[in-house]
Amino acid sequence: MRPHLKWLLTVVFAGLIVSPALGQLPRLASLKFILENGVDKPILLVNAGVKKEIKLTDKQDKQVRKIVQEVFEKYQPKLREAKGDPEKQGKLMVEFTKETRDRVNEELPKILSAEQRKRLDQIQIQVNGIGSFRRPDVQQKLNLTIKQGLEIAKIGNGLQQNIAAVLKDALRMPLRKMEAALHKIKEMKEAATRKAVETLTKAQQKTWQEMNGEKFDFRLQIPRGVQP
Repeated sequence: MRPHLKWLLTVVFAGLIVSPALGQLPRLASLKFILENGVDKPILLVNAGVKKEIKLTDKQDKQVRKIVQEVFEKYQPKLREAKGDPEKQGKLMVEFTKETRDRVNEELPKILSAEQRKRLDQIQIQVNGIGSFRRPDVQQKLNLTIKQGLEIAKIGNGLQQNIAAVLKDALRMPLRKMEAALHKIKEMKEAATRKAVETLTKAQQKTWQEMNGEKFDFRLQIPRGVQP
């Protein structure tokens, strides 16, 4: 596996789980899935900035990691069997990501306080931007019309195509340029989100701002010492 592919998933899942099996996973497929479908709470909860913002305790941190580790251990045998089959590994990684999300979301009310959950959700909506409009609860709170939904979906589809193109080009880049590609994707998402918000009424925009809460500067943490 090429070094920059190994780096990609390390960026996304840094600190989430520690296992030699990670070295065999199709990291580009996982990153592409996350960039197109949004950042889930398990990923947010391993980010140092997010943990500080919501005042996550050591005990809570361990509880979240335990859930993730349990799901990963479930998938380890399947991932080993799929070694050498990138397509099958990619599907398994997507399944792992979804199951981790569902398990963590189910347990969060028992782990985090109501205040922590509220702020975490605000951060998730901010980070995912236009992708958050796909959430049924967001659509319901905004009371989106069919026309608005179609317009936002069109903007979102265009963004996904652009993300796929940037990632495809990024594969040909030296590792040191990958961070620039991720920055470009972030800018594209922000522009698409602004365009989507412009389709809302003033009242809807106010609700959207309330759902986002105070601005939070989320940054993917790139581990030190990773060399091309």
